[in-house]
Parts: sequence; C-alpha cells; structure tokens
Amino acid sequence: MAVSAAYAAAPRILVRDRDIREEQRALEATALWALQFTSRVGLAPPTSLLLEIGCSLKLFGGLDALRARIREAAAQLGFDAVTAVAPTPRGAQWLARAGLDLAIEDTVSLHRHLSRLPLDMVEVEPDTLDSLDRMGIRTVGECLGLPRDGLARRFGQTLLDALDRALGKLPDPVSPFVPPVRFAASLVLPSPVTEVEALLFAAHRLILQMAGYLSARNAGVMRLKLALRGEDRGQTDAIVALSVPSRDPRHLVNLLRERLSSIAPPGRIESVALEALEITQLAPRNFSFFPDREQSHEERAALVEKLRARLGEDAVHGLSLYPDARPELAWREAEPGTATEPVLRLPRPTWLLARPRPLATRDGQPWLGGALALLDGPERIESGWWNGNDVQRDYFVARDACGATFWIYRERAQPGGWFLHGVFA
Repeated sequence: MAVSAAYAAAPRILVRDRDIREEQRALEATALWALQFTSRVGLAPPTSLLLEIGCSLKLFGGLDALRARIREAAAQLGFDAVTAVAPTPRGAQWLARAGLDLAIEDTVSLHRHLSRLPLDMVEVEPDTLDSLDRMGIRTVGECLGLPRDGLARRFGQTLLDALDRALGKLPDPVSPFVPPVRFAASLVLPSPVTEVEALLFAAHRLILQMAGYLSARNAGVMRLKLALRGEDRGQTDAIVALSVPSRDPRHLVNLLRERLSSIAPPGRIESVALEALEITQLAPRNFSFFPDREQSHEERAALVEKLRARLGEDAVHGLSLYPDARPELAWREAEPGTATEPVLRLPRPTWLLARPRPLATRDGQPWLGGALALLDGPERIESGWWNGNDVQRDYFVARDACGATFWIYRERAQPGGWFLHGVFA
C-alpha cells in the first residue's frame, strides 16, 4: 500500500526504507549458521535458504528430528523459520514462501500441493501474472491445465521452465554458498545498551553463525575477539583464548560472560562484532562406554579457559621443568597441560617459597614453632658458579611435632644457618 494510506490506517506506524544490502548480509550470515546442518547450502534471496539434507538425515536422527533442530536453532537467531521439504529446491521454496510447513518426499504429492498455490509464487514477470489473472488463472494448478504450446507462444518458455523445475521435470541446480576464508560478523543493536547480558544476547547470535562456519570446516576456535563499539565511536575489544579448540556455543558464551565482567565497555554500546582470530582442525574423538582421560582433559581445559577469561590470559599458566639444579630456577611457565614429568624421582615439595625463609636454631637444630626432626638428607646442591649466582646447600626433609613436612637446607658457606625452602603436601 501507499505510505499515505498506511499512515491513515496507523498514524503511529514507523516507516523505514528497505535496505537490500543489509538483507543480503543477513541472509549470508544465516547461511553460515546453516552450514552446521549440511555442507550444501544455497541462497534464494531475499528471505530463503536452500539446504540439501539427504546426506544429513542419518546424522541428525531422521527428517523430523532435523527439522525440529533447525527450527529451534533458528529461534535462537531470532527468526521464525518455515521448514518446507520437497524433492526439488524450487518446490520447497514455493511451499515455504506460502507458509506451508510441509515435508513432501515424492513428486506426486508435490504436484498436488503445488497446484493449490497462488500463481504469484512463480518467479515470472509481473505483466505475465497480470495477464493470467485477467484470464481467471490464479493458481499453479490452473496454469498447468492450460495447453503448453499456447502458453509458451503467448508468455514465453520462462514460465513453463519455472513450473517444470518446481515439479522435477527439469534439473534445477543451485549455486552453493561459499563461506569466507576468515570468519568475521557484526550486528547493529536495536538500541544502545550497557548491560552485559544484553551484549551477550547479541553476541550469542554471532557465535551461532561462527559455530556453523566452524562445523563446515571441522574446526574449532582457539582465539576470538568481540569488539564493542560505543556511541562515541570508541571501541573495546574482549579477547578470549582457549586451551583446546571448541565450537560449542554455550561454552563460548560462558567464556565471553567471564571476560566482559572484567572489562569496562566504552559507554553505551551500539554494535558488536565477532572475529575468529585463530582456528584449528578438531581432532577425531574416540567414544567409550566408560569415562576416560579424554573427558577429564576436556574438563580441565574448560576450567583453565574460564579462569583465563575472568583473570586474564597471563594470570593462569602451567609449570614445566627446566634443567637447572637450583630449585628456584628449575621451572618455567608453560601452557597448562604441557608440563613435563620429572626424570629423577627426588623428594620435592608441592609448594616452593618465593624466597627461602631463615629459620631459628636452638642447640644447632632447626626450629619452626618447635624442633624439626630430620627425616632424609642431605641432598647436596652446588651450582651457578658460572653466572655469579652460585649456591652451596645441603637439603633435608624435616617434620615438626604436628606432622607437617618441610624442605629445609643448610648453607655450607654459613655453618649453622638453616632456611625453609618448601612445604610438602
């Protein structure tokens, strides 16, 4: 209808110009999301996607289960999807455009249902539809009942070809959607927001798109960036690093929640943008009846990622051995889960003090709230003479009256000088 007529019927109506470019971007973003269901996705602008699902039925538990999962996932994106299924791409598209949520598996049933559709479902020139309407031809079935030769002479072969492709009488190839080399997507918010949960709601839609993109590549993300863009054109980046690759939307949203809680956004946020900075192939998994070490490893990795998102990437790390006899220099920071096993099975404490603590002595014996009994030792360590940080120590395992076990040493250069260096668990 005309805009003036719309205002007369609803004075408070909000009129916006159609943005064809934005519609195409939204359709391509949805195609990325749909790649998690099948690798064969085609675009049918302005509002339709074509999914070849024959090879996906067994994976998702059958046609009904797959359609239910697609509708549920589309709702999370904010769309109310109509999932029409037909033996031909064009037939499925016409049924969906007509709002018929049907699953048709043979061409006989397809012919019957398409015949009932209004003729404006057919992609032909408006003048052709007007001429047919004046002739009293208003449905696909009525058009199919006309003589083909006369129909072709008057309206051209395009109309007949469209009908034949919808009915499966002619091939109807679909150009596949080709995903980009790198994933990057953005979303303009309906109104500026400041709350973390509102930002996560928008980020969740982008993460669902990324999950489909990663599924098509059998990959997971290792590092991702969520850019928050404010009204004043300021931008804050929330970067999340993972220990193991993942494409689980729930896990990624939880990590972003922890990360956003520790940063200050630039005022009111108008748009968000998500980018996969680093992706890698997912290793194949072996599923077993009983829980195994793989499940335990995944749980540890999830904990590490959550701590890093909350505390920062540099605040969480593992420890790895380093070939140096001096205990305080015998380790290095490492990626969690990559620590090396010790070669020599020597008594070492779980907790090593940052700096050795001098101990009191009584009658030449070390004292820590009471006399310490020496259980094992000495273990002599002499090293570091080449860099001026040499040590000459005799280490002992000692225990106090309460049963606590400590790692202490005596300086050979300072007779009688005892120091506490570690505590055993």
